[in-house]
Amino acid sequence: MPLDSPIDTLLARRSCWPLTTPAPQQPELDAILDSAARAPDHAGLVPWRIVMLRGQARHDVLARVLAHPQAQTDEVQALRGKYTAKLTTAPVVLVLAAHVADHPKAPEFEQLLAVGGAATNMLNAAFALGYGAFWSSTPGALGRLLHDVLGFGPQDRMLGLLNIGTRVHALEPVARAPRSRYVREWTAD
Repeated sequence: MPLDSPIDTLLARRSCWPLTTPAPQQPELDAILDSAARAPDHAGLVPWRIVMLRGQARHDVLARVLAHPQAQTDEVQALRGKYTAKLTTAPVVLVLAAHVADHPKAPEFEQLLAVGGAATNMLNAAFALGYGAFWSSTPGALGRLLHDVLGFGPQDRMLGLLNIGTRVHALEPVARAPRSRYVREWTAD
């Protein structure tokens, strides 16, 4: 449920897991996805790439990942449960990648930061609309397998999964680091 002001919403936001149905309705999902395009984007490269998985598509991708020839290792088999949870627990799973272009004014690190900004905007938008969201890595071989199964290109770097849905647990405040831990003011002495 939205809070009183945008700042209240930002200050209350937290990652939520697990997530369940209902998923955001299409207009809400459109707003969440459109918020990605409001991220800082030096040179207008739009480096974020998102593959949305909903419904049966989540299970179909999981099946392809687990059937992939590179998934027939002890490492992947040991992580089957983790892969299943990451790809099928939430009703909406956004697979996030950075499409890194060779650009004289926007080095790779800026493009990666832009994708991080886009992902953060989507997290905040989902929370502002009353949904839970969780941004996670693609552990072990999962990133490589998703890269191949979902047809990402050689310039695409996997950056994780953004799971979106309805919170299972009540939203409880989380202790945050004090501002003094990450901010200092410089003064000329």
